Amino acid sequence: MVRWEVLWEFGGRTASSSLTKENVMLNKVSRRRFLQVAGGLGALAVVNACAAPVSAPAADDSAGGMAMTSITIWSYPRTENDLDIVFKGLLEGFHAEQENIEASIEVQPWGGRREKLYAAAAAGEAPDIWDATTDTIPAYVEKGVILPVSDRLSADDLADYLDAEIAAASYDGALLMPLFESEVNGPAYSGGLLRELDIDPATAVFDTWDKLHGLAEKAATKGYYLEALSTFSWGEFITQVHEAGGTVYSADRTVSHFTDDPCRNTLQRWVTEYENNWVPIEFAIGSVDEQGGLPNYWLSLEQVTARVEDAACVTHVESQPDMEFFHGHPRSRTGEETPVSGVVSGQGWAVTAQSENPDAAIEWVRFMIRPENIGTYCELAGSTPVGTRTKSEYWNPEACVLEHVNRHGPALFSDQDANTLWQESKVVCGPQFQAAVLGVATVDEALENIKNEIDAILAEKA
Repeated sequence: MVRWEVLWEFGGRTASSSLTKENVMLNKVSRRRFLQVAGGLGALAVVNACAAPVSAPAADDSAGGMAMTSITIWSYPRTENDLDIVFKGLLEGFHAEQENIEASIEVQPWGGRREKLYAAAAAGEAPDIWDATTDTIPAYVEKGVILPVSDRLSADDLADYLDAEIAAASYDGALLMPLFESEVNGPAYSGGLLRELDIDPATAVFDTWDKLHGLAEKAATKGYYLEALSTFSWGEFITQVHEAGGTVYSADRTVSHFTDDPCRNTLQRWVTEYENNWVPIEFAIGSVDEQGGLPNYWLSLEQVTARVEDAACVTHVESQPDMEFFHGHPRSRTGEETPVSGVVSGQGWAVTAQSENPDAAIEWVRFMIRPENIGTYCELAGSTPVGTRTKSEYWNPEACVLEHVNRHGPALFSDQDANTLWQESKVVCGPQFQAAVLGVATVDEALENIKNEIDAILAEKA
């Protein structure tokens, strides 16, 4: 059996060696169009890889010239060499427009990125801008590291964004990190395995929990898993709560709904799937650290459905040539609730509250959120852009990627669950979810324990 490492946290990047693998695969997608996109940039050139940050050439700030302003941007890797593949041409374009701003890119590792940012801010060494994740917005606000930009960007600057994209990048009405990249997640089917179960993958629709569990019973007869449910996959839990017609948190973020029916039904679904061996037992983990190295039964062709992102129809087939990839469908618990594919999440450019040059930093943000530059970035990085015009005019994905985005993008949700206590919820809930699925605690006991602890955190933060 081939064992693949897998990333479980689809609402935010999780450090793992599989991240590097996935992004190298994504880069294969982008390289197919690399020269075409590079030609559109005009100044972009392919050069040898280097580790040093990319910045502007030295400028003359002697008498008669204006003084240079320097800004530092922290980004995180999408390819094996973002400085050359992704940023070189964009930086040249920015410096051509902003001759008195010297922008320097530092590509940081994904692992420990939040802690490194907080430590840098506390030490007075934070970058001016960083590549921020939507699920951590409340922590950025609480720790005082992020600068609201609502009054620094015009309506024209933000004209291409959908309302949900603005909402996902905002907190309590303030825009904090205009998005440049989205993570469109949704279900997919392993077509070859469905054929073994005498199911036509071209017409198969598993859009309710009853249909999924009917599929699970059939899959079990062949020794296949239905899906993979990590007890520390917070994004999966809140998505299924929305499938059940509920939310985890109140709109004002003052109380949780863990003991309400949608949360109870969701955890009971997990218990049912674990008890019947419809999901791998090794995913009942007890800590965040245990996420790394878990097997990927989807890529080893032992799992019939999976929640996937963006270019999975290309990258997963390239990783596993025997896979027959079919797009799945948004889901609801009974068919009466609004169908859901996943949570709106993504990356955006955030200005640090500690920046000594916020005006220059805003110029970088303004430049990078233009539709043509978002499109260029995502083409080269192999990721999915935000924005209506961006997608229609400046993004040319594989046909199956576009089908995934068009099918699942409209069924993503963005509300308080997307940016309330994301990291804290995962840490508090994971051990309780584990206890429930292993039969150590009842569903009600686990959820009551969670509610007590989470509500105490909410009260402390109020």
